[in-house]
Amino acid sequence: MNRISTTALLATLTFAVTLLPAHAEGPAPQCYAQRADFLIGKRLTREVREQARVAARANTVTVNSLSQDFDPDRLRIITDFDEVITRMYCG
Repeated sequence: MNRISTTALLATLTFAVTLLPAHAEGPAPQCYAQRADFLIGKRLTREVREQARVAARANTVTVNSLSQDFDPDRLRIITDFDEVITRMYCG
């Protein structure tokens, strides 16, 4: 009986260990638009767009987008008619 209990316990522990991740996952990346505020007032170019993405730690960038879907890793850039950045936010 004792041998059966030990075997069952070992099987349960082995199964439980296989369910655990091999390493702890860090926090999900997230956009911080405030870090790119220094670019507000600048004319939007490819270089400025990339600067904003890197500064905000965003994965993607959209410009003057009207989509309603939310993505916490996306930087949204709003420009005026002259392509000068007027606002930036994440989502």
